[in-house]
Amino acid sequence: MKKIFAVLFIMLFMLVPSALASEPAISSDSQTFNPFTGVYDLKGNVHVDLGDRVIDGDAAKVYLYQLKVTAEGNISLTDKPTGIHFDCDKVDVIGNEKTAYVSGSMIFTQDDLRITADSGSFNWKTKNAVFNGNVAVNGAPQQGDVTYNVRDKKFI
Repeated sequence: MKKIFAVLFIMLFMLVPSALASEPAISSDSQTFNPFTGVYDLKGNVHVDLGDRVIDGDAAKVYLYQLKVTAEGNISLTDKPTGIHFDCDKVDVIGNEKTAYVSGSMIFTQDDLRITADSGSFNWKTKNAVFNGNVAVNGAPQQGDVTYNVRDKKFI
């Protein structure tokens, strides 16, 4: 029985490196990793570099096999190709949807543009950022939801 378990364990670790080929660059004060679930649990001075997107904050979970990151506390999310930046309390980045969902004291910036809202999202395929609840653009309150295309730098 022990030999079967050992063989299965070795086979699993032979498969893990190929699954982690595009593993993000991760650092934090403390972290654990479960190779069976593919989940990093990060606490304190969290930094997750996903290539085009960088997340900094107080705590995060990185789900490698699901291509997902959830982070909370003093979040900073930067999309390098577009130069946009979100500051918020929480972010969920869903790789399969190509979308980041942000909430809590959300501030979005790009160049001189500053948008605040209760929550928002950014789809890096469409380049649309959508803002919901108490939206203000450069301090001017807006009615309803606001959609902004970060590539064209235009409101839709």
